[in-house]
Amino acid sequence: MKFKLNPDNTKLILTESTSGEYNQLKLYLTRKVKNHHFMKRVKLGVWDGSISYFGDGMINFGLWQEVYQCCKEYAYPFIIENREQFPLNKDITKEKLQEFVDEFYKDHKTGDGKPFIPYEHQVDAIYQILKYQFGVVEIATAGGKSLVFGTLLFYYLKNVNPDAKFLLIVPNIGLVTQFYNDLNEYNYGAKSENKTPLDIRIDEVMSDKPRKYRDDEKKPNIFIGTYQSLEKWPREWFRQFDVVATDECLHPDTLITTIDGKKKISEIKKGELVYTINENSGEKEIKEVDFIYKNMSKDQQMYEIEMENGEKIKITGNHQVILINKKRKRVDQLNENDEIFDFGL
Repeated sequence: MKFKLNPDNTKLILTESTSGEYNQLKLYLTRKVKNHHFMKRVKLGVWDGSISYFGDGMINFGLWQEVYQCCKEYAYPFIIENREQFPLNKDITKEKLQEFVDEFYKDHKTGDGKPFIPYEHQVDAIYQILKYQFGVVEIATAGGKSLVFGTLLFYYLKNVNPDAKFLLIVPNIGLVTQFYNDLNEYNYGAKSENKTPLDIRIDEVMSDKPRKYRDDEKKPNIFIGTYQSLEKWPREWFRQFDVVATDECLHPDTLITTIDGKKKISEIKKGELVYTINENSGEKEIKEVDFIYKNMSKDQQMYEIEMENGEKIKITGNHQVILINKKRKRVDQLNENDEIFDFGL
């Protein structure tokens, strides 16, 4: 099969194939929605629960690896006619990225004074994004997604384009505030110990009290906002960004372990003490809630995990959870034999 990229690298266009190849690729890119048999439209017989990503041969570029996998599985040719346009950054290497990470975080410390450095899986996620430029990063809750985004941002400004602009889209205004604080902390260090911070200038598009970067000579190079606050902005505004990233959130009924027992995340109050996992030691810690995250999108598809003890967790399917063996696994790939890490309280 032959394909070509459209001018702005958003679509992979099928330009030549046999009818057999065409139909097989169309079938390969048609998937059943998880738990579709429980959905009302399926029960009524008006929908079979399938979603097609084929688009009559106009395929979203982010699915190119799925297309490649189909060709490989069925021994079809995979030919990109304008391959010189293919957005693969050959200058990015894992070794070069690791060297940057080691150097940038060499003076960073955790809150209790221990050395701080991103984990290998976090560095690998950054490498995949920088290398292939389009993709989805799956990180477990409390797995360091703000660290991944921040480190990617720092590397890009240092080694790719010092004048680059970034847009981060999050589900709610609480996360706008959280990411603003996290990016500054990762850049300067928890106690301003980083001797070579980068020039990051952040604007909160919307939060409880939006913080704006005000300097006539230098404009913001990072914008953080909710999709609700950005959905009506003109298309031209978005064209200024070199990197655009989106974030997800948990269901408001998700149970959080506090010092007084488990509570729904929607019922947690500012100042309450909750249990978290230390990213460096893997041990339990008690921390005070600084911000309350609300107004999650009601349209996101959620999964409900029921434990042996009857407890339930609601979470998006592409999130990862930490198992008892400390390995990570997608929610929509769990089975009844998997054991999810629990505080045992």
